[in-house]
Amino acid sequence: MKAMLLAFVATAVIAVGASLTLDRMGYSSAQQATGSSVRLGN
Repeated sequence: MKAMLLAFVATAVIAVGASLTLDRMGYSSAQQATGSSVRLGN
């Protein structure tokens, strides 16, 4: 049980870290999907 909880916590930390890192590098889905003909956030 302890190992499973540790695995869940590690997965959450890796997912959040990857999301923040990719956003800072400019690989967010909003930045990749927008073009001149796409209005996002209006």
